[in-house]
Amino acid sequence: MSGKAGTFIVGAVVGILLIAVVFGGEAAVSRTEFCISCHSEIYPYEELKKSSHWGALGADPGCKDCHVPQGFWNFHKAIYTHVVDGVPFLIKEFTTDYSTVEKFNEHRPEAAFRARMKLKEWDSLTCRACHKNVKAPGASAKAAHAKMQTEGATCIDCHQNLVHKKVPEHDLNASLAQGQPVAKVEKKKKDDDEEEDEKD
Repeated sequence: MSGKAGTFIVGAVVGILLIAVVFGGEAAVSRTEFCISCHSEIYPYEELKKSSHWGALGADPGCKDCHVPQGFWNFHKAIYTHVVDGVPFLIKEFTTDYSTVEKFNEHRPEAAFRARMKLKEWDSLTCRACHKNVKAPGASAKAAHAKMQTEGATCIDCHQNLVHKKVPEHDLNASLAQGQPVAKVEKKKKDDDEEEDEKD
């Protein structure tokens, strides 16, 4: 065996091993069991199990199904999620007291905002992985879904607080523009306005 051939074979073996480690490692840290090994994630997981998403499509979703992009073409996003977003989160896990749900709730708004902004950035691709060819059930829903074409909206712009404990909703477009959390301003329903007019 020539020196060049030997070097090529060794390089190929090392490359294959590295690929196996990266893909295997990503699969390992995407498991729900890994997520809830952090104390703070126990609370959201218990909320997930009580939500309408649990078992809704004939299967019980795990953390990764909403919070980690899946599939070969999204692999770079999954890596980014665990390295760039996950490492600071892990550091906070060891420096913050999450011993009770009350203490966790002190940090919940920040966590909810981060999760919403990631979904916004991904165009809600984890939502779309399960909810395909969604047909809006009514005039108001159809108008809201039309905003996906006209206002750059995506699933998470409207569908917040579906799984975990409620947190005040955010205007994600405004948050992107301003670079900080912006609370969503609730519009009064037409019926409420008419009712007020009748009282007057």
